[in-house]
Amino acid sequence: MSQQPQPSPKKRNTLGRSILKASTIAYFVMGLVGFEICWWYHQNVHSLLGSLQYSTKTTISIIVASIAFLLLVQRLLEDLFSSYVTFKRRLAVVFGGLGWLGMLWIALVSAVGEEILFRGAIQPFLGIWFTSLLFGLLHMDPEGGISAWTLWAILAGVVLGSVVNVTGSLWPAIFIHFVINFIGIRSLSRIVLKPVKARPDVSRGPGAS
Repeated sequence: MSQQPQPSPKKRNTLGRSILKASTIAYFVMGLVGFEICWWYHQNVHSLLGSLQYSTKTTISIIVASIAFLLLVQRLLEDLFSSYVTFKRRLAVVFGGLGWLGMLWIALVSAVGEEILFRGAIQPFLGIWFTSLLFGLLHMDPEGGISAWTLWAILAGVVLGSVVNVTGSLWPAIFIHFVINFIGIRSLSRIVLKPVKARPDVSRGPGAS
């Protein structure tokens, strides 16, 4: 495997600032549209952002189990599909310039924006499965194809949608989404900082150029 070319530190910082601005705008719009639909059409803002249906202990158990399951599936996909790893390395180039605050911010705004729009506004219309499919299609590869990343996003949508239905609130799903996103973005940053070393090509024997 050839070494992943790295952008210069200056270019990484520029990419980091750009992705922060673009992400903030995109997820703010998502959240705003979702909130408006919840407020005016579903009239469920109070219930979705209100109290939980279960005790704190039960809710924490649901959150921890969901996070552990999604991280396990991610790990399995990395082991089974090389395309998943390749896509992560592409994303790593973009997210490599983010500091800790940038990672936390993108993880937060993406979790809030996507959960309000998909689980809060769209899921009452389409149900868990069609909403999760739509959520997965938002996570296609750069060429617009369906990949292992897309399939994982669909599964994540099912889990998050189920959590909302079970708990009666968006807060647990937002927290799960935030943790998963932060761990994912942090792992992308490490990929850029510690790329896979190039291995010598021995397929053509000694002296091959």
